[in-house]
Amino acid sequence: MSVQRIAALGVSVMVLTAGALAGGTAGAAGAAAERETAAGTVSVSITAAHNVTMPATIQPGVNEFRVTTEAKSSGFQLMQLAAGYTLDQAIADIDAGLEKGKVKALKRFEAHVTLFGGVNVASGRIGKLTVNLPAGSYYAADIERNRPSAFTAFTVAGADTGATMPSGSSVKAINSATWAKGPRTIAHKGRLTFKNYSDQNHFVILLKLNKGKTVKDFGGWVDAAMEGEEGPPPVNFRVGFDGGVVSPGHTVAMNYKLPKGDYVLVCFWPDASMGGMPHAFMGMFRGIRLT
Repeated sequence: MSVQRIAALGVSVMVLTAGALAGGTAGAAGAAAERETAAGTVSVSITAAHNVTMPATIQPGVNEFRVTTEAKSSGFQLMQLAAGYTLDQAIADIDAGLEKGKVKALKRFEAHVTLFGGVNVASGRIGKLTVNLPAGSYYAADIERNRPSAFTAFTVAGADTGATMPSGSSVKAINSATWAKGPRTIAHKGRLTFKNYSDQNHFVILLKLNKGKTVKDFGGWVDAAMEGEEGPPPVNFRVGFDGGVVSPGHTVAMNYKLPKGDYVLVCFWPDASMGGMPHAFMGMFRGIRLT
């Protein structure tokens, strides 16, 4: 797989690493979980045609979306459009800005869309996403397809769930395109919380390093790709995890389960201020061990 293709898929709100990574489905447990106030549960099903079915109205506050799909794979994503910005405009900007690399469309999309995270899910699996949503109007989408039928409108209204965000391992994005230095080690399964403290959209990808390879090898591979040189990747693209896109200032929790070992934590979102360069090409990757 060429790094250009990886970047094109990674930066697109339409697909994350071509569906090769299926979001983990293991649940978190332990004493900390017992102290949490259970989130509201929202059941989401996605058809083979990538249409999203879910309740038309859910409660504000912390909810856990449990997502299944009849398709081979689906990319579930939550988003909110700014007043006056239509779904048709968003779809057009996704196509022009994220699929075709037109920076003006990308900037317009980012200025008018708030992204609340998501999960990739494969057929026969359950993807779980926990997020705190205030009252308002939203869309849930299967980002494998950029067409109106793949976007389902829903409303958040009524009494707050009163729930709290779950505990578990966490990673943070800071500044514009930087991962926080810690933690260097996280559990290999449970809940992964992503806190976007930066001023850019980001998403989490964990890729398992091949035996004998290091994060330095990954950096060299990226550098070579930027120069148009192809080579075998130092990571296994079929062993990993990816989550949906999260806008600045927002936090999501995702369930995951991966083999223990050394991984690269990376983001491929395109930076509009850098002409659409993926954040990974700007150095947004680091090593992380799963134990």
